[in-house]
Amino acid sequence: MSELASGSDDPRIEALLNVNAELAAEIRSLQAGRISEPRSAAMPAARRLGRLTEELDELRAERDNLEAHRKGLEAQNQELASHIHELSQEYDELAAQLQAHGRELERLRSGWRGVLRRIRARLLRT
Repeated sequence: MSELASGSDDPRIEALLNVNAELAAEIRSLQAGRISEPRSAAMPAARRLGRLTEELDELRAERDNLEAHRKGLEAQNQELASHIHELSQEYDELAAQLQAHGRELERLRSGWRGVLRRIRARLLRT
């Protein structure tokens, strides 16, 4: 058992081993007659166990709530990722349309026909 315990880095296990060692030393002292009565516990074991059980139940409920919340966030994340993908595709399509319109505008403005169109537009504005 000491090999298992010494290989563990869990502080709870270390604390339990320390308490176990203290209790064993107290039992040996009682048997040897060095002390007349055992020390009193700070809290009765049944009450302490009940409190720990309640705390465990509360923590389990909190864990379940957090798990449900995490699943909701994951679903929301998936929806947002899908929406971002759709928007990215729409952006690419609009960018391609803008380039096509730019090329068309440049074609209409260039050459002698483009010059005539601009002169006509200026005359119509005045």
